[in-house]
Amino acid sequence: MLTALARLADTACVVVAQDRATQRRREPIGPGALRQVRRCIALASELRLPLVTVIDTPGAALSREAEEGGLAGEIARCLSDLLRLPSPTVSLLLGEGAGGAALALLPADRVVAAEHSWLAPLPPEGASAILHGGDISFAPELAAAQGVAVARLQEAGVVDLIVPESPDVATFSRDLVRAVSAALAEAADEPWSLRAPRRAQRYRRGQ
Repeated sequence: MLTALARLADTACVVVAQDRATQRRREPIGPGALRQVRRCIALASELRLPLVTVIDTPGAALSREAEEGGLAGEIARCLSDLLRLPSPTVSLLLGEGAGGAALALLPADRVVAAEHSWLAPLPPEGASAILHGGDISFAPELAAAQGVAVARLQEAGVVDLIVPESPDVATFSRDLVRAVSAALAEAADEPWSLRAPRRAQRYRRGQ
């Protein structure tokens, strides 16, 4: 996990992000990483700052140690903490969004997504392996059935705004910052008395 106090445009905020490269080189997200997320949520609440979460993960650790360390409980507590956080919140779906590690950072007032990002409780390859005896060749078919692409997620009400992916990294980065900043401003314009029930209702519906 990467955490920071940051400024997006003119808005100071707390940012917590999943470092995909580190996950692949070293180890996937475990309960300790999610406890770090919860400390950032608490910090945003204490400082009365908006919170931005960045989702980009191939999934949480699949190990006996992670389960015994309380992984499932930490995912649940992250979800609960995000739903109750009074600060304006924006979730940025940047790339892969696989499994509980992605869902743990999702609940927010606004969700912004990069054009080719995706989100699924179970990766299509995993679903294919489970349903077809280890064969992952059915992953594209299952991805379509699951509706993991951002266009489908927007139709379902999970994603609010899709940001086109420019081949120029600097342009794409600026576009993301503008989109997240605008989403934060929209959320901040609404009082907590309105955002709280709306956020809860949105995710209670499974959206």
